[in-house]
Amino acid sequence: MLIKFVSKRLPILIVVMAISTYFSPFYWQVSSWIPSFLLGVVIFFTGLSTNIEAFKDIRKKKRELVLITMLKWTLTVSTSLGLAYVFFSNKPEIAAGLILAGTVPSATAATVYTFLAGGNTSLVIAASLLDVAISPIITPLSVAGLGEGEITISFLALLKAFSLIVVIPLTIGLIIQRIVPQLGVYSKPITKLGSSVALLLIVHVIVGSGKEAIALEINSIPLVALATFIQVTFPMGAAYYIAKALKMDEADARAALFQVGLCNTALAAILALQFIGTVGTIAPIVNMIFNLSIGALIANYFSTVEIQLPANKIIKNDF
Repeated sequence: MLIKFVSKRLPILIVVMAISTYFSPFYWQVSSWIPSFLLGVVIFFTGLSTNIEAFKDIRKKKRELVLITMLKWTLTVSTSLGLAYVFFSNKPEIAAGLILAGTVPSATAATVYTFLAGGNTSLVIAASLLDVAISPIITPLSVAGLGEGEITISFLALLKAFSLIVVIPLTIGLIIQRIVPQLGVYSKPITKLGSSVALLLIVHVIVGSGKEAIALEINSIPLVALATFIQVTFPMGAAYYIAKALKMDEADARAALFQVGLCNTALAAILALQFIGTVGTIAPIVNMIFNLSIGALIANYFSTVEIQLPANKIIKNDF
């Protein structure tokens, strides 16, 4: 009951947590490594609960995997860069945070929402693993030259952060699941609740530690909201219709929609805090609210829409 309540209302809870923390005189003061550790634990449980057997189906979907990966690293990145330079060319910290929000791997929510929408979850999982390898290369290049050298992100430093927060926890989770497969089944409820609680704590810590910096940019938040709304919705819609135009199956097109549009903005917020500063976390946090809420709405809609198969068979989603 608690798991369902928290996960279903997570976007609203994130907004409440951010606003209440900002206006509260008290917040949880922790070391800078705590948010990274919290996300690392979430990613560990994600690896532990990932359906490894689903990867066997990917051998038949190599074309779709390549296309979805290309769409993510062209559509999402170019949209993020364009929005950053159009709206925030004179605010490099906000611009860099916006770019980070579009150049990190896909969110765990992409897999969950794809499942709810009746999409191909194995395709999303495989594409997410490719994201982990691509993102540390694309991200430093994307922010290069931003603010005339005011913002610089070292490739080696970013690679180290990705390894500690994403690669190592995910790998350990997958290895343990391989050794003890039963843990994957039992860990799913823990992953669902733990992910939600960890996201709320990350938002609390980041907003609490950066109240003064956020206050200086409070007038920019409406524009950030507009930019991040476009950053989430345009790649999602474009990816879906491009996938359909390229004759991809409906289930694969739905996977493309969520994989391309939903980025791990909790990771983006942590990286922004580490490499840019508190102001850089504003765009990832706002993006997190939009991608979770809009993703949930679209997933619920698709869950009621029948999928027409080539053999004239109809599958109705009852997730």
